[in-house]
Amino acid sequence: MKPVYKHRTFASLIMRKQVFIFQMMAIVLALSTAVPAVAQKQPKFWKSVKHKDKKGGKAPKTYSKPKLQGKRTNPSYSKHKDQRSDTDWKKSRLEYTLMFGGSGFLGDLGGQDGIGQPFILDYEPTQTRYAISVGARYFVKEYHAIRGTLSYARIRGSDALTNYPNRKYRNITVKSPVFELAGVYEFHLIKPKFKHFAGARTTSVFTGSRLGAYSYAGLGIFAFNPRGERNGEWYSLKPLNTEGQGLPGGSDPYSRINLSFPLGFGIYYLMNRNWKWGFDVGYRWTTTDYMDDAGGFYYNNSEIEDAYGQIAAYFANPSVALDDVPNSDWYTEQQPRAGQQGNDTYLFFQVTVSKSLGPTYTNKEFKAKKRSKGRSYKSDKIKNQKRKFRMPGLNYKSKKDKKRKRGVTTF
Repeated sequence: MKPVYKHRTFASLIMRKQVFIFQMMAIVLALSTAVPAVAQKQPKFWKSVKHKDKKGGKAPKTYSKPKLQGKRTNPSYSKHKDQRSDTDWKKSRLEYTLMFGGSGFLGDLGGQDGIGQPFILDYEPTQTRYAISVGARYFVKEYHAIRGTLSYARIRGSDALTNYPNRKYRNITVKSPVFELAGVYEFHLIKPKFKHFAGARTTSVFTGSRLGAYSYAGLGIFAFNPRGERNGEWYSLKPLNTEGQGLPGGSDPYSRINLSFPLGFGIYYLMNRNWKWGFDVGYRWTTTDYMDDAGGFYYNNSEIEDAYGQIAAYFANPSVALDDVPNSDWYTEQQPRAGQQGNDTYLFFQVTVSKSLGPTYTNKEFKAKKRSKGRSYKSDKIKNQKRKFRMPGLNYKSKKDKKRKRGVTTF
């Protein structure tokens, strides 16, 4: 017996599908109306959301409006903060110095019209000569430095420039070179102030006065050679033993190398590129009274002539060359040939030029250069030439010929 099939038409199938769809939609609609909405509101970053704690208290704000930053800048240049520290002075702690100026002698010869005075009260300005020094300064602390100098100077003294009779008719005139090597300790009372910007490693800017001042004291060794003039010719006086050195009862021989004790002060002005211009005054006490070859008493002139010659006898008592000496007993044996106030001294007053080995200083504020986008050119002409389109060369034959001439093998 054959099975019986129920025949389904196309229209009946369509109807059944529509009924199924409508049933599903009704179920979804019913579920949406029955269940309450529990979804939390989405937070927005530009509005703060208020949350309540379970206990009733208010919780802190969770979201806030972000702060928009402006144009991006380099903090090293945009904010000019003083980055000066205790170690900035070390960047320019070594300096080289050149000094040139005048020298003065304060001994037993010449001076003012009267009895010899101590210190600079008896200084005769007309006897000023020159002095040149070179040296180096090293800062061991910010305001403490040591300096070494090598100096050459000329000094001179003459009795002919004073109207005091005892010295005028003594008639001694002496000049001498001076070589000095000295080391001093400096204390800087004032130093120029500057500001070092972060990022500007080689440039600093002045923020205050450029004036500096210091005082110093130290120890030196110097050499001299007093010389006297007769009939236009100059003689070295130390070998002549003008005070009877080497004879019985005469003065002790003196050394032409002695110690000096510099004491002085200086000021300077800081220029661009670490150059300093200044002025330095230094007074030197010494351990000798024979820089002018006069420091003791007169010796018997005839004995000096017999022992050392006529020239030695003349420089031992040059007053014999004068005819109008008021009292010749002033210059006889055992009379003082020099003052007894103390040893000879000399001084330097010089202009100083210093160069420090450190970062460059400037009097203009440091500004960051704006970088141009893309490639920059020095002139518009080069810029236009770079923009022109150039066709590539297609003459390969000529290139191969050039390579063959140079001995280059091509394939």
